[in-house]
Amino acid sequence: MPIQIGDIFGDYQVVGVLGKGGMGKVFRVRSMLTDREEAMKVVLPDMDENPELADRFLREIKVHARLEHPNIAALRAALRVQGRIVMIMELVPGESLDDLLRGGPLELPTAIYYVDQVLSALEYAHAQGVVHRDIKPANILVTGPASGQPGIVKLTDFGIAQAAGAGRLTGLGMVVGSLWYMSPEQIRSEPVDARSDIYSLGLTFYQMVTGQRPIQADSDYALLNAQLTHTPASPAEVIPGLPRPISDVVMRAMAKRPADRFGSAQEFKMALRASLARTPTRTAPSTDPPFAAPAGHRTAPTWPMQTAPPSWPPPAAPPAWPAPSPGAEESRSARKPIDPAFLEKVIEWLAPHMGPIAKVVVNRAAKSAQNQAELVQALAAELPSDVERKKFVAAMRG
Repeated sequence: MPIQIGDIFGDYQVVGVLGKGGMGKVFRVRSMLTDREEAMKVVLPDMDENPELADRFLREIKVHARLEHPNIAALRAALRVQGRIVMIMELVPGESLDDLLRGGPLELPTAIYYVDQVLSALEYAHAQGVVHRDIKPANILVTGPASGQPGIVKLTDFGIAQAAGAGRLTGLGMVVGSLWYMSPEQIRSEPVDARSDIYSLGLTFYQMVTGQRPIQADSDYALLNAQLTHTPASPAEVIPGLPRPISDVVMRAMAKRPADRFGSAQEFKMALRASLARTPTRTAPSTDPPFAAPAGHRTAPTWPMQTAPPSWPPPAAPPAWPAPSPGAEESRSARKPIDPAFLEKVIEWLAPHMGPIAKVVVNRAAKSAQNQAELVQALAAELPSDVERKKFVAAMRG
């Protein structure tokens, strides 16, 4: 029978509904032991007897359990209750990127900040042998955007993720995923790798900066065909004034042939940061015309953007990765504080290389660095070439 608000599952009470997908429903639940609210995912009642969907749900649980990263919604537990399997997951306070994009394109620094975090999550997941296969705005949750500041991204829904060594989830010729964001190789039911996620994120990035999906169609057949054959106009053509280096990064991520895309999430991230170094900024207010926002959407930001727009960076940097080891809090309290003047020096040096994201990157690294030397080493690893890394380390020693 359908799950109702007030129903009890083990030690959890259902207090609300968060969403519904093709095979399952997600509820807000409260632990009756800790009073903490979580998210609970359960297969829909009429899907319980479908062995393929039950197998997929079990795979999702096992895949998700392998992943612990600050930009991936955490799996808390999996339970068998009343003859059903349920997932208990981290409750992410905020909105999905899909909801945010209903208001039109995002400010460019915010869009870049979100994509950078998704790439961090994908870089980690791919290193664990996991390909998400369903990257889309609805599966990217953002904490706290209502505050007017960019939030922390949480990637979710690994329902069709593919783990290394696992068998196929579907029979030959069956397409899985969201058609609007699906890679050509997924449509052809070919083997996929990390580059499939890169394609889907490229489509998502395009929508974030333009306010519209890059692939348009009025039927599923036309949509599938367009994903295979149609190359959309570049973001810089859709939005006059959008920086060409950033537009080029988006277009490469969306290349039809996997070999023409970025080979990894890390390569995508480094190319995005390098494009910022080639993008003009100004400290005075821009006199250029604003981006042309699609009819009915909120006005998009002007470009060139200020060096530090009011909404950039967010007030609190995302948690550092890797996660602190046991006892890290005690050692962290005893570490030597990093001089704010030194942080400003680091940001000033990195700004030409990373653009407006430099301040965010430095603040994130400073959260976990024990001292200035450790901070410098961590930030040097973010630079794309040995020459730049050596120059940076030398400059920070001077």
